Amino acid sequence: MNALRENTIACIGGVVLDRKARVIERLVPGSSNPVTVSSCPGGVVCNIARNLAKLECRVEIFSAVGRDVAGDHLIEELKREGLDVDGVARFSARPTASYTAVLDENGQLFIGLADMAIFEELDPAWADSIASSVQKCRYWILDANLPALTIERLLRMHKGDCVVMVDPISVAKAPRILPVLDRIDVLFPNAKEAAVLSGLAAKTRDDVVQAAAEIRRRGAGTVIVTLGEDGVYRDDGRGGAFVPSIPASCVRDVTGAGDALVAGYAFATITGASINPVLWGLAAASLTVESEESIAPELSRETILQRIEARDIRAAKS
Repeated sequence: MNALRENTIACIGGVVLDRKARVIERLVPGSSNPVTVSSCPGGVVCNIARNLAKLECRVEIFSAVGRDVAGDHLIEELKREGLDVDGVARFSARPTASYTAVLDENGQLFIGLADMAIFEELDPAWADSIASSVQKCRYWILDANLPALTIERLLRMHKGDCVVMVDPISVAKAPRILPVLDRIDVLFPNAKEAAVLSGLAAKTRDDVVQAAAEIRRRGAGTVIVTLGEDGVYRDDGRGGAFVPSIPASCVRDVTGAGDALVAGYAFATITGASINPVLWGLAAASLTVESEESIAPELSRETILQRIEARDIRAAKS
């Protein structure tokens, strides 16, 4: 392993043009709603990479964008944020992927609209083409925007001793990782995705415990079930535990909170932080929901530690 890249993280998956349509007044389904619209780089693995860059990590992105204005904009923006984008392929046949989130008056997702057809170009041959580069990175973070056969090719043929963390993204895409659960070191499903991956209900706390245990039985290493405002459930095979969320001072937008959680956890794991990686993830998520942006501008190692310290002070007083 090249020592210079021992702590480099390969982020493999979707790079997307994110649009947010934020409702100005109370959302009325089936009617015209006044909104404000903003756009920025997005996609699960892209957001994770951007958060990691703010935490001063070395990150390489492996993905695809179109040969269009949107693709040019994303490449330049990611470079500006300090990310290595040499592994981002350009394709002429399809447009750059886009995701439009319609947020209600409380900043909660009402509906998401995704055009991700370009990721069909990331086939097993593409996986082979990036193998020599990603194998030099000790840590991989994947999202399920990749086709199922590509995920399987990467993890079965090219993983080696790399540590792999995976975000299933959605109920629809979670089944793509079922054949390779035994090759995943850390998995971050939400409750609905955990139900799909386990074949069990995941509605109650007891359900979540059983679903996580079943996913581990099917081969996954550590399973971290994200539960929104209720925090997470972590099962690493040494006894599971619910960890409550870290309160935010206000909630402006929940978009990106899950991506920040993965990034915080990954950072703490990779750097060997003395504080539980779950707390790093929850603190990063807490900071993110306070911002109207998908990547909290003030996110840093220092602000995360301050948020964890404030949590500990509140716990000591209660």
